[in-house]
Amino acid sequence: MGMNAGENPVTSWLRRQTGLGEKLNPDSLLAWQREQVKNIREYAGSHCRFYEKERTFTTPEEVRREPEALLCVPPKEIARIITLRTSGSQGIAKRIFFTAEDLEATADFFTPGMMLLTKPGQNVVVFMEGAGEFTIGGLLKKALKRNDVGCLVHGLIRDFDAAGKAAEGADCLVGIPGQLLHLARLRPDLHPKTVLLSGDYVPESVCRKLRSAWGTEVFHHWGMTETGYGGGVECGAHTGSHLRHGDLFLEIIDPESEEPVDAGVYGEIVLTTFARRGMPLIRYRTGDIGRLLAEPCGCGDPLLRLDKVMGRKENLIFLPDGGVVSIHLLDEAVFACAGVRDFSVRMTPEKEFFFRVAGETADLDEIRGVLAKQFPELSFQLERAAELPFLGNGKRNIQRIDGR
Repeated sequence: MGMNAGENPVTSWLRRQTGLGEKLNPDSLLAWQREQVKNIREYAGSHCRFYEKERTFTTPEEVRREPEALLCVPPKEIARIITLRTSGSQGIAKRIFFTAEDLEATADFFTPGMMLLTKPGQNVVVFMEGAGEFTIGGLLKKALKRNDVGCLVHGLIRDFDAAGKAAEGADCLVGIPGQLLHLARLRPDLHPKTVLLSGDYVPESVCRKLRSAWGTEVFHHWGMTETGYGGGVECGAHTGSHLRHGDLFLEIIDPESEEPVDAGVYGEIVLTTFARRGMPLIRYRTGDIGRLLAEPCGCGDPLLRLDKVMGRKENLIFLPDGGVVSIHLLDEAVFACAGVRDFSVRMTPEKEFFFRVAGETADLDEIRGVLAKQFPELSFQLERAAELPFLGNGKRNIQRIDGR
Protein backbone atom coordinates (compact mmCIF):
# COMPACT_ATOMS: atom_id res chain seq x y z
CA MET A 1 0.00 0.00 0.00
CA GLY A 2 2.86 2.37 -0.76
CA MET A 3 2.72 5.41 -2.96
CA ASN A 4 1.86 4.73 -6.59
CA ALA A 5 4.32 6.26 -9.05
CA GLY A 6 3.22 9.80 -9.86
CA GLU A 7 0.19 9.63 -7.58
CA ASN A 8 -0.96 12.57 -5.48
CA PRO A 9 0.80 12.01 -2.11
CA VAL A 10 -2.40 12.81 -0.19
CA THR A 11 -4.19 10.03 -2.08
CA SER A 12 -1.36 7.60 -1.30
CA TRP A 13 -1.50 8.61 2.36
CA LEU A 14 -5.24 7.89 2.39
CA ARG A 15 -4.69 4.42 0.93
CA ARG A 16 -2.45 3.62 3.90
CA GLN A 17 -4.46 5.45 6.57
CA THR A 18 -7.80 3.90 5.68
CA GLY A 19 -6.38 0.47 4.91
CA LEU A 20 -8.30 0.46 1.63
CA GLY A 21 -5.17 0.34 -0.51
CA GLU A 22 -5.93 -0.20 -4.19
CA LYS A 23 -9.64 -0.49 -3.32
CA LEU A 24 -9.79 3.22 -2.46
CA ASN A 25 -12.49 4.97 -4.50
CA PRO A 26 -15.37 7.35 -3.69
CA ASP A 27 -17.77 4.54 -2.76
CA SER A 28 -15.37 2.52 -0.62
CA LEU A 29 -14.17 5.69 1.13
CA LEU A 30 -17.75 6.77 1.91
CA ALA A 31 -18.57 3.36 3.40
CA TRP A 32 -15.37 3.48 5.50
CA GLN A 33 -16.10 7.03 6.70
CA ARG A 34 -19.66 6.17 7.69
CA GLU A 35 -18.30 3.37 9.86
CA GLN A 36 -15.89 5.82 11.50
CA VAL A 37 -18.74 8.29 12.14
CA LYS A 38 -20.75 5.48 13.77
CA ASN A 39 -17.77 4.65 15.97
CA ILE A 40 -17.19 8.24 17.08
CA ARG A 41 -20.88 8.61 17.94
CA GLU A 42 -20.58 5.58 20.21
CA TYR A 43 -17.32 6.81 21.72
CA ALA A 44 -18.54 10.36 22.37
CA GLY A 45 -21.90 9.12 23.67
CA SER A 46 -20.14 7.11 26.37
CA HIS A 47 -17.35 9.58 27.19
CA CYS A 48 -18.94 13.06 27.46
CA ARG A 49 -22.13 14.70 28.70
CA PHE A 50 -22.87 16.62 25.53
CA TYR A 51 -23.25 13.58 23.26
CA GLU A 52 -25.03 11.33 25.79
CA LYS A 53 -28.15 12.27 23.84
CA GLU A 54 -27.84 11.94 20.07
CA ARG A 55 -28.04 15.31 18.33
CA THR A 56 -28.83 16.24 14.76
CA PHE A 57 -26.13 18.94 14.72
CA THR A 58 -23.53 20.57 16.95
CA THR A 59 -23.51 24.38 16.77
CA PRO A 60 -20.77 26.92 17.52
CA GLU A 61 -23.06 28.45 20.15
CA GLU A 62 -23.22 25.14 22.01
CA VAL A 63 -19.44 24.81 21.92
CA ARG A 64 -19.04 28.36 23.24
CA ARG A 65 -21.57 27.85 26.02
CA GLU A 66 -20.08 24.77 27.67
CA PRO A 67 -16.97 23.40 25.92
CA GLU A 68 -16.03 21.17 28.84
CA ALA A 69 -19.24 19.18 28.25
CA LEU A 70 -17.72 17.95 24.96
CA LEU A 71 -14.50 16.70 26.59
CA CYS A 72 -14.04 12.95 26.24
CA VAL A 73 -10.77 12.67 28.19
CA PRO A 74 -9.60 13.93 31.60
CA PRO A 75 -8.36 17.55 31.49
CA LYS A 76 -4.79 16.43 32.26
CA GLU A 77 -4.68 14.73 28.84
CA ILE A 78 -5.34 18.01 27.00
CA ALA A 79 -2.16 19.34 25.37
CA ARG A 80 -3.58 22.56 23.96
CA ILE A 81 -6.67 24.74 24.36
CA ILE A 82 -7.24 27.20 21.52
CA THR A 83 -9.45 30.19 22.31
CA LEU A 84 -11.28 31.77 19.39
CA ARG A 85 -13.12 35.05 19.34
CA THR A 86 -14.54 36.08 15.99
CA SER A 87 -13.23 39.53 15.14
CA GLY A 88 -15.69 42.13 16.35
CA SER A 89 -17.64 39.66 18.47
CA GLN A 90 -18.54 40.67 22.00
CA GLY A 91 -19.86 37.24 22.90
CA ILE A 92 -18.31 34.31 24.71
CA ALA A 93 -15.07 33.08 23.17
CA LYS A 94 -15.02 29.58 21.72
CA ARG A 95 -12.54 27.11 23.21
CA ILE A 96 -11.39 24.00 21.38
CA PHE A 97 -9.48 21.25 23.25
CA PHE A 98 -6.87 18.91 21.75
CA THR A 99 -4.79 16.01 23.00
CA ALA A 100 -1.23 15.66 21.76
CA GLU A 101 -2.38 12.75 19.58
CA ASP A 102 -5.12 14.88 18.02
CA LEU A 103 -2.58 17.47 16.88
CA GLU A 104 0.01 14.89 15.84
CA ALA A 105 -2.64 13.70 13.37
CA THR A 106 -2.55 17.17 11.79
CA ALA A 107 1.21 16.89 11.28
CA ASP A 108 0.54 13.51 9.66
CA PHE A 109 -1.72 15.25 7.12
CA PHE A 110 0.65 18.17 6.59
CA THR A 111 3.40 15.70 5.65
CA PRO A 112 1.88 14.52 2.34
CA GLY A 113 0.07 17.84 1.86
CA MET A 114 3.31 19.83 1.74
CA MET A 115 4.75 17.36 -0.79
CA LEU A 116 2.36 18.95 -3.28
CA LEU A 117 4.34 22.19 -3.29
CA THR A 118 7.82 21.43 -1.94
CA LYS A 119 10.70 19.05 -2.71
CA PRO A 120 13.41 17.56 -0.48
CA GLY A 121 16.25 19.99 0.08
CA GLN A 122 14.10 23.11 -0.31
CA ASN A 123 13.37 25.72 2.38
CA VAL A 124 10.03 27.06 3.62
CA VAL A 125 9.32 30.23 5.63
CA VAL A 126 6.05 30.19 7.58
CA PHE A 127 4.37 33.53 8.33
CA MET A 128 1.77 31.97 10.60
CA GLU A 129 1.35 31.42 14.33
CA GLY A 130 4.59 30.75 16.21
CA ALA A 131 6.96 27.86 16.61
CA GLY A 132 5.51 26.06 19.65
CA GLU A 133 5.18 22.32 19.18
CA PHE A 134 1.42 22.36 18.67
CA THR A 135 1.01 25.65 16.81
CA ILE A 136 0.45 25.80 13.05
CA GLY A 137 4.11 26.64 12.58
CA GLY A 138 5.30 23.88 14.90
CA LEU A 139 3.20 21.23 13.18
CA LEU A 140 4.33 22.38 9.72
CA LYS A 141 7.96 22.33 10.82
CA LYS A 142 7.59 18.76 12.09
CA ALA A 143 5.90 17.64 8.86
CA LEU A 144 8.49 19.32 6.62
CA LYS A 145 11.38 17.79 8.55
CA ARG A 146 9.98 14.35 7.68
CA ASN A 147 10.12 15.41 4.01
CA ASP A 148 13.74 16.65 4.32
CA VAL A 149 12.55 20.22 3.79
CA GLY A 150 13.95 23.07 5.89
CA CYS A 151 11.51 25.32 7.75
CA LEU A 152 11.77 28.70 9.46
CA VAL A 153 8.70 29.76 11.43
CA HIS A 154 8.75 33.57 11.39
CA GLY A 155 5.26 34.10 12.83
CA LEU A 156 2.59 36.59 11.77
CA ILE A 157 4.11 39.58 9.99
CA ARG A 158 4.32 42.69 12.15
CA ASP A 159 7.60 44.01 10.75
CA PHE A 160 7.67 43.73 6.95
CA ASP A 161 11.36 44.60 6.70
CA ALA A 162 12.20 41.68 8.98
CA ALA A 163 9.79 39.43 7.08
CA GLY A 164 11.40 40.34 3.77
CA LYS A 165 14.85 39.43 5.10
CA ALA A 166 13.52 36.13 6.46
CA ALA A 167 11.99 35.29 3.07
CA GLU A 168 15.16 35.85 1.07
CA GLY A 169 16.10 32.67 -0.77
CA ALA A 170 13.05 30.73 0.40
CA ASP A 171 11.56 28.23 -2.05
CA CYS A 172 8.08 28.37 -0.48
CA LEU A 173 6.23 30.93 1.65
CA VAL A 174 3.22 30.11 3.80
CA GLY A 175 1.00 32.89 5.10
CA ILE A 176 -2.20 34.91 5.23
CA PRO A 177 -3.34 36.32 1.86
CA GLY A 178 -3.31 40.03 2.72
CA GLN A 179 0.04 39.85 4.48
CA LEU A 180 1.83 38.07 1.64
CA LEU A 181 0.27 40.46 -0.85
CA HIS A 182 1.80 43.43 0.96
CA LEU A 183 5.14 41.63 1.26
CA ALA A 184 5.10 41.10 -2.51
CA ARG A 185 4.50 44.80 -3.07
CA LEU A 186 7.44 45.73 -0.83
CA ARG A 187 9.78 42.98 -2.00
CA PRO A 188 9.10 42.17 -5.66
CA ASP A 189 12.66 40.81 -5.80
CA LEU A 190 11.62 37.74 -3.80
CA HIS A 191 10.83 34.84 -6.09
CA PRO A 192 9.51 31.87 -4.11
CA LYS A 193 8.69 28.93 -6.34
CA THR A 194 5.42 28.33 -4.48
CA VAL A 195 3.16 30.17 -2.05
CA LEU A 196 0.58 28.56 0.24
CA LEU A 197 -2.24 30.87 1.36
CA SER A 198 -4.06 29.93 4.53
CA GLY A 199 -5.67 31.32 7.67
CA ASP A 200 -8.33 33.34 5.81
CA TYR A 201 -10.46 33.32 2.68
CA VAL A 202 -8.34 33.56 -0.46
CA PRO A 203 -9.29 36.35 -2.91
CA GLU A 204 -8.45 35.56 -6.52
CA SER A 205 -7.29 39.18 -6.85
CA VAL A 206 -4.55 38.41 -4.32
CA CYS A 207 -3.53 35.24 -6.18
CA ARG A 208 -3.24 37.16 -9.46
CA LYS A 209 -1.04 39.82 -7.91
CA LEU A 210 1.24 37.26 -6.24
CA ARG A 211 1.65 35.37 -9.49
CA SER A 212 2.41 38.63 -11.31
CA ALA A 213 4.82 40.04 -8.71
CA TRP A 214 6.80 36.91 -7.93
CA GLY A 215 6.15 34.56 -10.85
CA THR A 216 5.12 32.02 -8.25
CA GLU A 217 2.59 29.20 -8.21
CA VAL A 218 -0.12 29.92 -5.63
CA PHE A 219 -1.83 27.14 -3.66
CA HIS A 220 -4.85 27.33 -1.34
CA HIS A 221 -5.22 25.57 2.00
CA TRP A 222 -8.57 25.12 3.72
CA GLY A 223 -8.77 24.49 7.41
CA MET A 224 -10.07 25.88 10.67
CA THR A 225 -9.23 25.48 14.32
CA GLU A 226 -12.08 22.99 14.61
CA THR A 227 -10.36 20.72 12.05
CA GLY A 228 -7.13 20.85 14.05
CA TYR A 229 -5.88 23.46 11.53
CA GLY A 230 -5.40 21.06 8.59
CA GLY A 231 -8.38 20.37 6.36
CA GLY A 232 -7.54 20.30 2.66
CA VAL A 233 -4.92 21.53 0.21
CA GLU A 234 -4.73 22.15 -3.53
CA CYS A 235 -2.49 20.18 -5.86
CA GLY A 236 -0.89 21.54 -9.02
CA ALA A 237 -4.14 21.06 -10.97
CA HIS A 238 -5.72 23.85 -8.83
CA THR A 239 -9.23 22.40 -9.02
CA GLY A 240 -10.26 22.22 -5.38
CA SER A 241 -8.64 21.09 -2.14
CA HIS A 242 -7.77 17.45 -1.51
CA LEU A 243 -9.39 16.70 1.82
CA ARG A 244 -8.20 15.06 4.99
CA HIS A 245 -10.71 12.26 4.40
CA GLY A 246 -9.02 9.89 6.84
CA ASP A 247 -9.80 12.14 9.83
CA LEU A 248 -12.74 14.30 8.74
CA PHE A 249 -16.14 13.74 7.18
CA LEU A 250 -17.58 16.74 5.33
CA GLU A 251 -21.21 17.22 4.34
CA ILE A 252 -22.82 20.16 2.55
CA ILE A 253 -26.35 21.06 3.66
CA ASP A 254 -28.94 23.62 2.65
CA PRO A 255 -28.68 26.17 5.54
CA GLU A 256 -32.46 26.63 5.64
CA SER A 257 -33.86 23.13 5.13
CA GLU A 258 -30.84 21.48 6.79
CA GLU A 259 -31.03 18.75 4.15
CA PRO A 260 -27.91 17.47 2.32
CA VAL A 261 -27.27 18.88 -1.15
CA ASP A 262 -25.61 17.20 -4.12
CA ALA A 263 -21.96 17.63 -5.06
CA GLY A 264 -21.54 20.84 -7.04
CA VAL A 265 -24.22 22.70 -5.06
CA TYR A 266 -23.21 25.40 -2.59
CA GLY A 267 -24.37 25.11 0.99
CA GLU A 268 -23.11 25.12 4.58
CA ILE A 269 -20.13 22.93 5.42
CA VAL A 270 -20.89 20.44 8.21
CA LEU A 271 -17.93 18.72 9.83
CA THR A 272 -17.45 15.49 11.80
CA THR A 273 -14.00 14.92 13.34
CA PHE A 274 -14.26 11.15 13.64
CA ALA A 275 -10.60 10.49 14.49
CA ARG A 276 -10.35 12.94 17.39
CA ARG A 277 -10.37 11.71 20.97
CA GLY A 278 -10.07 14.83 23.12
CA MET A 279 -13.03 16.89 21.91
CA PRO A 280 -14.71 15.30 18.88
CA LEU A 281 -17.22 17.37 16.95
CA ILE A 282 -20.15 15.51 15.38
CA ARG A 283 -22.04 17.20 12.52
CA TYR A 284 -20.64 20.57 13.53
CA ARG A 285 -22.18 23.46 11.58
CA THR A 286 -19.16 25.52 10.55
CA GLY A 287 -21.15 28.41 9.05
CA ASP A 288 -18.80 28.36 6.03
CA ILE A 289 -20.36 28.25 2.57
CA GLY A 290 -18.78 25.89 0.06
CA ARG A 291 -19.36 22.95 -2.24
CA LEU A 292 -17.87 19.55 -2.93
CA LEU A 293 -16.53 18.62 -6.37
CA ALA A 294 -17.19 15.09 -7.58
CA GLU A 295 -15.43 15.00 -10.96
CA PRO A 296 -11.91 13.51 -10.84
CA CYS A 297 -9.07 15.96 -10.29
CA GLY A 298 -6.58 16.71 -13.04
CA CYS A 299 -3.96 14.88 -10.94
CA GLY A 300 -5.98 11.67 -11.25
CA ASP A 301 -7.44 11.61 -7.74
CA PRO A 302 -11.08 10.40 -7.97
CA LEU A 303 -12.18 11.47 -4.48
CA LEU A 304 -14.41 14.38 -3.48
CA ARG A 305 -12.62 17.71 -3.18
CA LEU A 306 -13.65 20.99 -1.59
CA ASP A 307 -14.04 23.97 -3.90
CA LYS A 308 -12.93 27.41 -2.74
CA VAL A 309 -14.87 28.41 0.38
CA MET A 310 -16.98 31.52 -0.18
CA GLY A 311 -17.25 32.87 3.38
CA ARG A 312 -19.65 32.50 6.28
CA LYS A 313 -23.40 32.42 5.86
CA GLU A 314 -23.93 35.25 8.37
CA ASN A 315 -21.69 37.38 6.17
CA LEU A 316 -23.99 37.07 3.17
CA ILE A 317 -25.91 40.36 3.02
CA PHE A 318 -28.91 40.12 0.70
CA LEU A 319 -29.91 43.34 -1.06
CA PRO A 320 -33.42 44.42 -2.14
CA ASP A 321 -32.51 44.13 -5.83
CA GLY A 322 -31.50 40.49 -5.37
CA GLY A 323 -27.79 41.19 -5.16
CA VAL A 324 -25.47 39.94 -2.43
CA VAL A 325 -22.63 41.50 -0.45
CA SER A 326 -20.13 39.24 1.33
CA ILE A 327 -16.68 39.54 2.83
CA HIS A 328 -15.48 37.38 -0.05
CA LEU A 329 -16.72 39.93 -2.64
CA LEU A 330 -15.38 42.86 -0.62
CA ASP A 331 -11.97 41.17 -0.34
CA GLU A 332 -11.87 40.67 -4.10
CA ALA A 333 -12.65 44.35 -4.69
CA VAL A 334 -10.55 46.04 -1.99
CA PHE A 335 -7.40 43.91 -2.18
CA ALA A 336 -7.31 44.54 -5.94
CA CYS A 337 -6.61 48.23 -5.16
CA ALA A 338 -2.98 49.31 -4.88
CA GLY A 339 -1.41 49.70 -1.46
CA VAL A 340 -4.06 47.95 0.67
CA ARG A 341 -2.44 45.97 3.46
CA ASP A 342 -5.58 45.06 5.40
CA PHE A 343 -9.07 46.35 6.14
CA SER A 344 -12.02 45.83 8.45
CA VAL A 345 -15.66 46.60 7.74
CA ARG A 346 -18.75 47.28 9.82
CA MET A 347 -22.36 47.54 8.62
CA THR A 348 -25.32 49.39 10.13
CA PRO A 349 -28.90 48.03 10.01
CA GLU A 350 -29.46 50.51 7.15
CA LYS A 351 -26.66 48.74 5.21
CA GLU A 352 -24.17 51.60 5.50
CA PHE A 353 -20.63 50.25 5.37
CA PHE A 354 -17.72 51.71 7.36
CA PHE A 355 -14.22 50.63 6.29
CA ARG A 356 -10.93 51.01 8.15
CA VAL A 357 -8.12 50.53 5.63
CA ALA A 358 -4.48 49.91 6.50
CA GLY A 359 -1.85 50.91 3.97
CA GLU A 360 0.04 54.20 3.78
CA THR A 361 -0.17 54.35 -0.01
CA ALA A 362 -3.71 53.02 -0.37
CA ASP A 363 -5.89 55.49 -2.27
CA LEU A 364 -9.20 55.71 -0.37
CA ASP A 365 -10.87 57.50 -3.28
CA GLU A 366 -9.89 54.67 -5.62
CA ILE A 367 -11.29 52.08 -3.20
CA ARG A 368 -14.50 54.07 -2.76
CA GLY A 369 -14.89 54.27 -6.53
CA VAL A 370 -14.37 50.53 -6.99
CA LEU A 371 -16.95 49.74 -4.30
CA ALA A 372 -19.47 52.25 -5.67
CA LYS A 373 -19.16 50.77 -9.15
CA GLN A 374 -19.70 47.22 -7.91
CA PHE A 375 -22.42 48.09 -5.36
CA PRO A 376 -24.04 51.34 -6.61
CA GLU A 377 -27.03 51.10 -4.25
CA LEU A 378 -24.90 51.07 -1.07
CA SER A 379 -23.24 53.76 1.04
CA PHE A 380 -19.52 53.47 1.90
CA GLN A 381 -17.41 55.48 4.32
CA LEU A 382 -13.65 54.91 4.54
CA GLU A 383 -10.96 55.95 6.98
CA ARG A 384 -7.29 55.08 7.24
CA ALA A 385 -6.15 52.75 10.03
CA ALA A 386 -2.65 52.94 11.51
CA GLU A 387 -2.67 49.30 12.63
CA LEU A 388 -3.60 46.07 10.84
CA PRO A 389 -7.26 45.68 11.87
CA PHE A 390 -7.53 41.92 11.37
CA LEU A 391 -4.07 40.63 12.30
CA GLY A 392 -4.45 37.52 14.45
CA ASN A 393 -8.20 38.00 14.87
CA GLY A 394 -9.41 35.00 12.91
CA LYS A 395 -11.13 34.86 9.55
CA ARG A 396 -12.43 38.05 8.05
CA ASN A 397 -16.06 39.04 8.49
CA ILE A 398 -18.50 41.92 8.19
CA GLN A 399 -19.17 43.17 11.70
CA ARG A 400 -22.76 44.23 12.20
CA ILE A 401 -22.94 47.35 14.34
CA ASP A 402 -26.25 46.23 15.87
CA GLY A 403 -24.34 43.22 17.26
CA ARG A 404 -26.05 40.53 15.21
